Amino acid sequence: MNPSTQHFLDPLPAANAEAKVILVVDDDPALVNLLREDLQEEGYEVLCGFDGQMAIQMARQKRPDLVILDINMPMTNGFKTFEFLRGNENTRLVPIIFVSGELSKDVYPRISNQPRIAHLKKPMDLENLNSMVRHFLAQYPVSE
Repeated sequence: MNPSTQHFLDPLPAANAEAKVILVVDDDPALVNLLREDLQEEGYEVLCGFDGQMAIQMARQKRPDLVILDINMPMTNGFKTFEFLRGNENTRLVPIIFVSGELSKDVYPRISNQPRIAHLKKPMDLENLNSMVRHFLAQYPVSE
């Protein structure tokens, strides 16, 4: 699958109708599919996109309970997507787990000491990601 020809994947149905919604956004289709399958097996409804523009559109349509967001993406990068989500009343409380290949001096100051934000370095351990997802969903409900 080529991200330039398909900008999102249809969500997999969750086993539970009241399942939490997780939006996964990364320009690497293999990683998106891996996370999609893993999170769906954990019982979440999973929405997927390949760029920041798609993330913004999907977040407007169905406010997710959590976003897993790549930093370096074409069109709209993860930081600009983050700024939109935080600036929008409907998505300002949504927790975000940034994923990237590095934690540079430019990245860390933008995400450190902010509530509802975490970072995982690629390649990530799925067990660690799942633990962080469970923690964020329990600790930071979006309907406060």
